[in-house]
Parts: sequence; structure tokens; C-alpha cells
Amino acid sequence: MFRITAFSDYREYSPAARRRILARIKADSYDAVRFRIDRAMTEVALRRYDDSFMDSFFDDAAAVGIKVVPSVSFHTPPWAREAELSFDEPETWRSVQLFLAHVVSRLWRRKELAFFRILFKPEKNPGSDPAFRSYLAGKYRSMEDLNRALGTCYRVPEDISVKDAVLYGVRMKTELRLFQHWNYERKLADLGNTIGGISFQALEHTVFVSRKPELPDTLSALTLLHEAAESGKAYQIHLNPVSGTADAELALCAYAAGASAVEYGDHYKIPAPVQLPPAPVRRIAADKDLLLFLEKYRTLRDELAVPAETGLYRSLHTQSLYKAFELPKDLHKRSFRSWGRALTASSIPYRIVCDGRELPPGLKLMILPAAAALEEPDAERLLDFVLNGGTLFCEGGCGHYNGTGAYLEPERRFIAEATGVTEHPERIRYANKRVKYGFGRETFFLNAGEFLTPYLPVKKFTETVAPLNSGLDLISQVKYGRGRIILCAPYFSALYQEKRNAELENFVQHLCFSVGVKPPVRILKTPGNAVPFLRLLKDGGHRMLFVFLPSMTSRCELEFPSGFWEKRTLTDLYGGGRLRVTQSGGAQRVKLKPPHKKIIVLYE
Repeated sequence: MFRITAFSDYREYSPAARRRILARIKADSYDAVRFRIDRAMTEVALRRYDDSFMDSFFDDAAAVGIKVVPSVSFHTPPWAREAELSFDEPETWRSVQLFLAHVVSRLWRRKELAFFRILFKPEKNPGSDPAFRSYLAGKYRSMEDLNRALGTCYRVPEDISVKDAVLYGVRMKTELRLFQHWNYERKLADLGNTIGGISFQALEHTVFVSRKPELPDTLSALTLLHEAAESGKAYQIHLNPVSGTADAELALCAYAAGASAVEYGDHYKIPAPVQLPPAPVRRIAADKDLLLFLEKYRTLRDELAVPAETGLYRSLHTQSLYKAFELPKDLHKRSFRSWGRALTASSIPYRIVCDGRELPPGLKLMILPAAAALEEPDAERLLDFVLNGGTLFCEGGCGHYNGTGAYLEPERRFIAEATGVTEHPERIRYANKRVKYGFGRETFFLNAGEFLTPYLPVKKFTETVAPLNSGLDLISQVKYGRGRIILCAPYFSALYQEKRNAELENFVQHLCFSVGVKPPVRILKTPGNAVPFLRLLKDGGHRMLFVFLPSMTSRCELEFPSGFWEKRTLTDLYGGGRLRVTQSGGAQRVKLKPPHKKIIVLYE
């Protein structure tokens, strides 16, 4: 994992000044420096490129001995703005690919190259009518099928326009959002293939994650970085501006999540002539332990993976539906991240499953967080998972719409068609703030959303877990094949993103325990409520455990299954301390003596 900073104003400096600044970046213990190569400033005429700045920057970096991350962007050159109106035009896209191929061909043999970075933003690529028509033609067999699905009245494909979404309503708007995502991913793949055809040093995608307000603490960092890692692309974490979490701690969160690089803010800009009020830039002091750790173990975790038996479902169709309705809050995204935080806080590993993809093998529990829109193939995959022995936990109105945003009557929803259990035809306002959930011998009082859609119990088939009244259930449970489906009308995760809730975290643990999912590590003793966050990675013969201890922690003890560690003494790769593994009651235990920085990394 690289530590990177940016040098965005390099064109404003003389060659001597550029080298002085690059030397200062090198002295500040950064591995690489990023600078932008933009098509608008490089392609001076059709297929004619001015590479002078690009070459001189690499020469300057070579002189001071620092790596370079070229950040390639694709703004239209001034001479082509009238001719190139959309990336969907074949000639325009061909020019973009040729520009990228030229840059990669010129730079990939340079020793100073770290990797390439592509800057290609979806909002800059709304899509053209021909591309939209092509997308719809691949999805619908006929104009009749298209009109029936989207509520439109087209006669021929040439009548279709992206502007029609405003006229035809939610279903057309949802389909347009899905097309734009598909079109973006397709073009991003084209650019990645362009690089890959010339050089293997490619970073296909960059995820910018700011610490304010999204990353105020370690729990948020671990959750969001895991979300980025599960996207299936190479990614980079952008740590700017600086706020709540310590720099070394956040960098190690990124390392644990498999980030390709950590980028810190651009502190090497020309100072403005006036600063009102004065705002001195805070330099990030290099943490010596972090630098030594990254130097020695930069690629150690590359072959390790998260050993998960729990899945968390993410629905692009539901997010597109919320955008089509133009709602101020995306309930699915909030609920998705809240469940992710609760699982992370409980030290339960999980995989993220996106719609349109097969479920990973080995899952025992799948959580659907307010997934309002589901396509039929995705619903069938989920039901097959339950049929073969899995447990499906459905929160708050799952499957109320199909994949294109068409509202489904209660009896046509996938749960109803599979089990016969239907929902009440209308949402109701729930007067109580909390729901009593009896789980075995345990009882939980969980926050509920203001509105919910209760279930109609079916005798002989459903088990009422939490009733609303004599004829309606807040929570039902139904057997299906060798598995079961838990139907939960309230949104238990609605308030968790703003404020941690120990009751929800305890509920998540019991839910996982009930289906045979057990955390690979148990936290036995911590003073007060200072519970550490754990992240475990493993393969067939190796395991790596990250322990992030709260600042007030004075002691902690962890329990592992017997045989988890082969050695009796473990070394903390980050702090250098040694920890003893003891055997107790058929399990292994490790007592932690928290170091000053409250971070421990164990590896075997």
C-alpha cells in the first residue's frame, strides 16, 4: 500500500522549484506523488500530443527518487468542443482511448511509475440517445415488452430519448439511472482494458473517502473501507481533510481493507496572496511505526481474504428507485451502512452481495436492508439460498417494486409468491418507538421507524415473533425448504447510523449465533464499554488479525477456537511486542497489553 500526496500546481513552478518541492515530499516519507495528465492540456490537435510537461515531471521525480502516480483525465480539448458532444459518440470515445493508450505507452516502462489512475466521473457521462436505445434493445425482446415494463408508448426504437424520463415517470427514471450506471461501468472497463492491453500497472478506479463527516471514528472507517474493498475493483482511499481518527490508525484500516494506496491532502500548493482568516495547513507527520510496517509488510495481506458466513445485500435497483422518486434520503443506503456498522462493531465478518451477482459459497445468513426493488432473477437466487438451508432476514418493505420501479401488489411480491405470506396493503404509522423482540431466552428492545408495513400471519405456516395486534405481525418467521425467512416490518437500523446502539449490536450477534455464524474471535474482558474492533483475514495456512483498541482500554483478552494459532508466542507486527497464547477449556486465549497507539497486528 502506497502513501501518496498530490502536487497539483506543478505547472506554476520553475523546474528548480519543482525539484525542491519533490525533494521535500520525499523527505516527508511519502512513497509517491500524484499529478494530473489531462487530455485537454495534452492533445493540442487531433492525435497530436504535447508530452513536454509529462516527461519533465517524470524526469524531476527520477532525480529525487520518488514514484509517480499519473492521474489521467479526459476533458475535451478546446479545439474539439463543438465536434465532441458526448462520450457515447464512437469517434469521441475512440479519441479518448487513443489518448489513454498514448499516455500508457509513453510511461509504462519508466522506473518511476507506481501505477496509473483513471479519473472518469459518471455525472459527466449522462448518456446519449443511441446508447440508451442500444441498452434497452439488449434488455427487452420487443417494443411491446418495453412499453409494458416502463409504462411508455413508443412505436419504434428511434422514438426513445433520455429526456423522456421526465415525461413518463418513476419507472422510466429508474431505468435511465440503471442505464447510466451500466454505461459508466462499461466505459470504465474499456479504459481499464486499454491500460491492461499495454501494461499491468493499472488502477482501474478511485474511491474518494473523506474523513469528514463520513469517517469520524474507527468504526466508520472500517465499515466504509470494507464497502469499497467489496466493490471488486482496485481502489484508493483519499484521506482529506484531517479530522477525528488518528492518521496511522486510519491508514492501517485502509491496509486491512486491501486499499492500493492512501492519499493524503495536497499540502504543496502555491500560497494565496491573502488568507482571511489565516488558516495554516497542518502537515501530517509521518508515523515511524507505520512507515516501518508498510515498508516491511506492504504486500503481506494481498493473498488473504475475509472468512465470512454472513452476507449483506446491496441493491443498485433500490438506490436508482430512490433517486427516481427524488427522495431526500436513501433509506436503503442508510440501512445498508447501519447493518455494516453493527456487524463491524460486533466483529462479525461479512461479504457484500450486489444485485445481479451470484451469492458467494459458504454463506449461512443473508440480510436484506430495506431492499425495496428486486429483479426476478435476484429474488430467485435469494429463495434458492433459503431453500438450500440459508436464513434470509428481510427488513422493512423488501421487494415492493420490481427491478424497473413498478409497484407490486402484496400478493405479487416474491415472499408472498414463494410462501403465501402477504403484507398489509397499506403502510401504517407505528405509535411505539421501540419493538420488543424475543430471541430465545433473550429479549431486545429495538428502535423502529415511524412507518411500517405489517404482515398477515398464516396459520400452520408462520410463527409470530412480535405481534402488532390480533391480526397483524410486526415480525414473522416462516420455514422455506431447509431454511427460514425472518420477515421484519420495522426498520431497526433507521437510527443506528447517527448513533451507536448496543441493543442492535447484541441483536446482530444473537441473530448470527442462531444460524451457526460465530465470530472467529471472542472478546472476553475489557473495562467498561471499551470494546475493540477486530478485522480478521486468512487463507489456508495464514491468518492476520487487526485489533483497534479504544483509547481508554487498559486491558483486553481474546478467545480463539482450539488450534487457531499454531505457535505459543505471537509477535505484534506493528508495535513489535510479543504475546503469549494460552490454552483454557478447549480454547486458546491471548491477553493484550494495549500499546501506546492502541493498535495491534498479529500474523501467523
